[in-house]
Amino acid sequence: MSERPNESEFVFHLLLAHEEAQLVKHALDLLISDEAHEGDIRAIARGVIKELHAQLAVAPVAARHSGESVGGELHPDATLTVALTPPQMKITHTAVKLLLDDTQREQHSERQLLWSVLEKLPDEHAIRAIELH
Repeated sequence: MSERPNESEFVFHLLLAHEEAQLVKHALDLLISDEAHEGDIRAIARGVIKELHAQLAVAPVAARHSGESVGGELHPDATLTVALTPPQMKITHTAVKLLLDDTQREQHSERQLLWSVLEKLPDEHAIRAIELH
C-alpha cells in the first residue's frame, strides 16, 4: 500500500487549523499504539501523520510569506491542507472519533476541536462505505 495517493485516486482535502492538526496527529498516534496487530491500519495512519508533518513543517514558512505568522510562529488562524485518500480519511475519522469518545466532559476545549475536525470530514455513512482493502 503506497503512502502517497495516486493521481487516479480520489483525494479529500481536509482543512485544519494548527491546533486541530496537532490533535489529529495525537489521535492517530494513539490509534497506532492501540492497533499494534493491524499492519495495514498502522501504515495508513503513518501516511496521514507524514502528510501532517509535511504540512506543519511548511506552514510556518508559507505563513511568513503570506503575513500569517506572528513572531516567527504559525498564526493560530492559519489553515493547513491535508490531502487524504479514502482509506486515510476513514482511519483519520476513526482515530478522531475514538479520541472524542475517550475525552471527558472537563476537556471541553479538546472536545470542541475534535468535533470541529469531525464536522470537516464526510458523515459517518460515507465513512462506513469506504473499504480499507
